[in-house]
Amino acid sequence: MVSFLLVGCASNNRPILSTETIPVESDLSVEEGGPETIIADEDTVENDFARVLVTPGGIVVPVLVDLGDSYIVSTPCGASTTVETGTPYSSVDLVLDPGHGGKRETGSVGFNDLTEKSLNLDVAMRTAELLEDRGISVLLTRTSDYQLPIVTRAEIADRLKARAVVSIHHNAPNANPSSTPGTEMFVQYGSRESRRLGGLLWEEVVDALSGFDIAWTSAQDAGAVVVLNEDGGNAYGMVRRPNVPAVLAELGYLSNPEEAELFETDEYRDAVSLALADGLERWLTTSESGGGFVAKPRVFTPSGLTGGIEGCVDPDLG
Repeated sequence: MVSFLLVGCASNNRPILSTETIPVESDLSVEEGGPETIIADEDTVENDFARVLVTPGGIVVPVLVDLGDSYIVSTPCGASTTVETGTPYSSVDLVLDPGHGGKRETGSVGFNDLTEKSLNLDVAMRTAELLEDRGISVLLTRTSDYQLPIVTRAEIADRLKARAVVSIHHNAPNANPSSTPGTEMFVQYGSRESRRLGGLLWEEVVDALSGFDIAWTSAQDAGAVVVLNEDGGNAYGMVRRPNVPAVLAELGYLSNPEEAELFETDEYRDAVSLALADGLERWLTTSESGGGFVAKPRVFTPSGLTGGIEGCVDPDLG
């Protein structure tokens, strides 16, 4: 079942990764209840109790406490509330994270007014459908147009103990002219499985996009890349925060007019979604290592202007 200005996603200076993981914490204190009261982030939680809930409004939220007949959840913006019903999940194979969302965080915007937030969501939904058709369970972190802080995105993947999480993006500002796609896969420093997943996704996406005859743009060291901040840790939050293997995928440059025009088409969206699904399935079912690996890490510290809690407005949970 599938649950479904120019802001740059990256700079010409790219970062590196670290083994740092950040535990999920909650300010919510819950008194001991009866036998049906389950604190959802304890390791003792059985698989038939909810760790994540899709609310009646289609919003994916971490479960703080499964009360049996209702759920105490953390909203996308980090508040706690009670939800009476919804679709509970205890685990999934994969989590797909459509980058950006909401009025404040459109992501990149093309010359054709195509917003990254909407493009990322559409590609994620198409990819999820393909994977579900192959018997691979998937949950999206964001199912419509609302702000979702990085800490909540990572918490969803970790609570579900997903095999991996892939954050889907389209890049800006513009890079150098190139005869080949400038696809980048940012992988976790020191994680063999993140590196392998990034290499397989890079192979599949570049092969698929190379079939389109357009003027591409690319960073000089595009590929499967480790990006570190100046302290030596993973630079990007969706690579640094999840405890599960994580990859941040920059599929192409929305800031390049030719690519932006291509990205509006179903041909592109179907092709790149199939490539992502094929790469993820290869990672799950084979020991192949992939390609496109960049030996030298980038060093880059993001501005921190996106992905935080500030100004976050919760959607209607339904």
